[in-house]
Amino acid sequence: MTRPSETGNDQTAPPSPDVTVILATRDRAAQLARILPRLSAQATGGAFAYDILVVDNGSTDETRRLVDECRGTFPVPLRHVYERQAGKSYALNTGMALALGGIFAFTDDDTRPTPNWLQALWTCLHEERAEAVTGKVSPHWMVPPPAWLTEEAFRGIGALGCVDHGARRLRSFDGQDCRWVGGNLAIRREAAERVGRFDVRLERGQDTDYYRRAVAADLAVVYEPAAVVYHEIPPERLTKDYFRHWYHRAGRYRAQLLPWKREHLVTIMPLGRYRRMASSVRGWVGRRLRGESWWQQFRYELMLREDLSTWWRRLQLWPRWWLTVLTGRSFMP
Repeated sequence: MTRPSETGNDQTAPPSPDVTVILATRDRAAQLARILPRLSAQATGGAFAYDILVVDNGSTDETRRLVDECRGTFPVPLRHVYERQAGKSYALNTGMALALGGIFAFTDDDTRPTPNWLQALWTCLHEERAEAVTGKVSPHWMVPPPAWLTEEAFRGIGALGCVDHGARRLRSFDGQDCRWVGGNLAIRREAAERVGRFDVRLERGQDTDYYRRAVAADLAVVYEPAAVVYHEIPPERLTKDYFRHWYHRAGRYRAQLLPWKREHLVTIMPLGRYRRMASSVRGWVGRRLRGESWWQQFRYELMLREDLSTWWRRLQLWPRWWLTVLTGRSFMP
């Protein structure tokens, strides 16, 4: 991957780390101060060496100063690079372009990796001969969750950047679901070259899109339950309106991921999406009529909000698709 000209690397790391931890951040110096000590204390068992690359995505806070202050006493190589183009995909692409390791390990600035996180990813990559490995992302509640957000509701509703596929390894090449979130992922450099860069058109949903493309590229993806990070859940995310807004935005980004075909000149979106929308309506109405648990009703309400948001965004893009088909030139975003 080519190095972006707009990005500078202000410190030279050792010549051959096995793993580069890529950490994209923007105006979150407080979270960065919590995660850096955890990343510096990762167990390796003497099996590999790693460095940490902080990709500063246009921060205006104390991010740069914090990294500079840490660097002098940091027990592993720590680098800072500034990516001025706002957007997480830009930051992730810059991180991959400047990474020195043969393996890229991604996490987020609001996670808390466990001490053996990297070692678990490394071990699984080699034991399974995997090309990408993901793990468990569990919630770290910054305040106690509200009474209505029970464990059952939390798992059913989702939307808080957590994932738990169970207590055993899963393998995509066996047809098993290994979907990841960006807070817990390792991928070999050669595999990342095959998948390509993160889609800069997406303000969110980059991780889901990258997983879809990884599977399409026949990458051997493995879910390793021993690779655990905790995702900080602040109080502002613990409201029903937050979930509604999250699913609404998810629908908008899903609309951009769905391919456009000639038949969509009439249907706007794939017919399968209409069947899903009808299923969401039936599920929501049916559970309300039967008086089922509130979160089951709420889950289908959120699904319906996502479906309607997808349709509305596709409708907004529809005239551009007509122009694209009529002129042979792309007018799509």
